[in-house]
Amino acid sequence: MYSYLFYVIMWAVCFVLVIPVLIVGVIYVLLSNKPPKQVESTLQIMFNIIKGAQTKVAFSAALEQFKGKYGVLNDEKNFELWLQCIKELARSTHWDTDAIAKFGQELEDKNTTHAKKISTAIATVLKTKEQKK
Repeated sequence: MYSYLFYVIMWAVCFVLVIPVLIVGVIYVLLSNKPPKQVESTLQIMFNIIKGAQTKVAFSAALEQFKGKYGVLNDEKNFELWLQCIKELARSTHWDTDAIAKFGQELEDKNTTHAKKISTAIATVLKTKEQKK
């Protein structure tokens, strides 16, 4: 036990046993530090964002996001939810009647097949909005 050869052999054995542990540790760190996947923005999430917009800044951000991603209806099976989003945007107190009418016209121009339903929905919201005042 007082021989240098004993210590050299023990250090070599420890070094050989540590290499696999280090390799497994490095692989684990590389695989576990992936950035989290971005959640795909769905129409239901967009509806919740619009409903939750309390400030004018939050409302403007939600409006721009809606115009950018859902300005044109691509999914016919979610038409009612899309129309609810439009109604919720029109119901907001953060913009006036002229801006709502312009927004409705933009949507009608982009979605010609649903133009009548869009105009009816926005007109209904504007009527109820003016009656509340």
